[in-house]
Amino acid sequence: MRARWILLAVLLTPSAGAAQITQVQLTLTGGPLSFGAPMASDLTAGKLESTTSLAYSAQTSLEPAIGTHTTTVYIRSSSATLGGGKTVGDMQWRRADDATWHTLTTSNVAVEAKTTSFSLQGHTFSNSIYFRVTLHWTGDPPATYTGNLVLTLSTTQP
Repeated sequence: MRARWILLAVLLTPSAGAAQITQVQLTLTGGPLSFGAPMASDLTAGKLESTTSLAYSAQTSLEPAIGTHTTTVYIRSSSATLGGGKTVGDMQWRRADDATWHTLTTSNVAVEAKTTSFSLQGHTFSNSIYFRVTLHWTGDPPATYTGNLVLTLSTTQP
């Protein structure tokens, strides 16, 4: 009987050679983003907020049984312009739980990151992203501006 318990203990010991890959899933809801027609007060304020937000949910499963892992949601634009001579830098974003506005760029910028330890159920976190565009009395002609957002989910593990 004792030999069976020793064998069982050996079978349950994690092996460095048997790496487990964490599975991740990013779910987006909301969008497309839309902005109302700017009023004189918006131009005076220098900004116009989107009438819609973009919600995301990041989920992990098959997490490594040892150590911690970090799951990160990134945002960027796939284009340097919004059309009509307006640069992507005129678009700003912020998380719902953070009052700080960030300039949209063409490089990945972390929206949110969570570091967690092993869980049989995995982990899920979610949030919303709000958007606004800067406005200028001169230099922003009436036009339809468009752009493409890219949201990416990644995980790092030991």
